[in-house]
Amino acid sequence: MAPKGFEKFLSSLNDDYFNTDTFSDVVIVCEDQEFKVHRLVLACHSKYFEAQLNGNWKESIERRIEIQDFDPGIVESMLRYMYSFNYNNTRGHSSMVYDAQVYQIADKYDIPTLKEYSKDRFCTAITTGWNMDEYPLAINVVYESTPAEDRGLRDLVVETSLLHLDTLLNRDGFGNVLRTNADFSADLIPFLSPKTSIKECSSCHKRIRR
Repeated sequence: MAPKGFEKFLSSLNDDYFNTDTFSDVVIVCEDQEFKVHRLVLACHSKYFEAQLNGNWKESIERRIEIQDFDPGIVESMLRYMYSFNYNNTRGHSSMVYDAQVYQIADKYDIPTLKEYSKDRFCTAITTGWNMDEYPLAINVVYESTPAEDRGLRDLVVETSLLHLDTLLNRDGFGNVLRTNADFSADLIPFLSPKTSIKECSSCHKRIRR
């Protein structure tokens, strides 16, 4: 249970200090957007940013960090989480795809709590949205944005696909993923054996390979 006053503190941190001039001491730039943030907040969440801003580095001297390989909306969600432990999909993209991209930025910038949080949100999104047209795109985003050894999202899409395989095999989009995404197909094929199945635990509702 959070200590008394914690919610008020988070609300103040998010409402009064996120992307404002008040005590901000570093700027993060993505495309044409600038975010005014605080080194202490960045360092508390991310060892990557802590190292960048603590030493004789360009970013530390100029108090300016440029992020070029993510959409500004994803960068905003990363920063918003740092100030509120939550983020919103403000770009109107599929939640499955959006959460996978947030997971990617959390992994790159070493923000473990955001990585776990976006994984949980992604799990919820595909559990309810596997039947949507965006699901094949989400699979591709996961496999394009995560290394093979990072099983966090990959196992989720493999297990979800196995649970609903009979339906998904009748979808052109899913069929295209099987033909073009060799890594996903390679992960899926071993579990097509009749000796292997995916069961859901009745108590915790986690999916278990048997």
